[in-house]
Amino acid sequence: MQLDAKTIRKRVAEELHARLGERWFKPGSPKLIISSTDNLTDFSIELDCDTDYRYGECECELTAVFKWKKFAKMWKDFDAWYEVKDPSSAQYKTRGSRTLNQQFLRKGFNAIDADFERPSRDFFWVASEKDLDAFMTQCIADLDGNVGAWIRRWFTWASALDVMDGNLQLCGAWRDTAYFCLLEQVHGRPAACRWINGIDATGWPRLLAAQVEYLQSNICGELATRP
Repeated sequence: MQLDAKTIRKRVAEELHARLGERWFKPGSPKLIISSTDNLTDFSIELDCDTDYRYGECECELTAVFKWKKFAKMWKDFDAWYEVKDPSSAQYKTRGSRTLNQQFLRKGFNAIDADFERPSRDFFWVASEKDLDAFMTQCIADLDGNVGAWIRRWFTWASALDVMDGNLQLCGAWRDTAYFCLLEQVHGRPAACRWINGIDATGWPRLLAAQVEYLQSNICGELATRP
């Protein structure tokens, strides 16, 4: 069987379901959707097998993808506001970028395993059945080890906020919006607004500054004017 990207993703999903089953994944789904009674949040967490085919081999890595309806709605509202404020921003958006921006968080297993310190391990090169077996064994070990423990820290709101507080690189360019949503979820809107109103975004890149402006004026405007 040819080990193209589609085959690798299918085989990895099948093997992880077979080996880890209901301990980690939603039964009956071909996707690697995390399902646990310990998850007290409404984060939707899915594992995605990233593959990059080159020189007859595939670079492979599992990635944890977090989606959250509360964040997605706020980002959608901000995005519509930002297109009015800066119409030129629309020309750089593609269907793929819009989908990506609806994701709360996306992090690869390699970075998670290294506790986000450099250097982390390289992508796994898969060119044969033996390579694929070794990659799947690594993925299972990750979920039984550091990576699995990190994912479980997102199973409660308070511990998720602790993770965000401990790692400023999470969520990338949309971090302030993501952090505001999570802070509001844990401590309420007044606390989230006190945090965002304390930020001076003067001189920041336009997209980052615009998020702060939107949250301060459109979400926290009424609270900011109260005595």
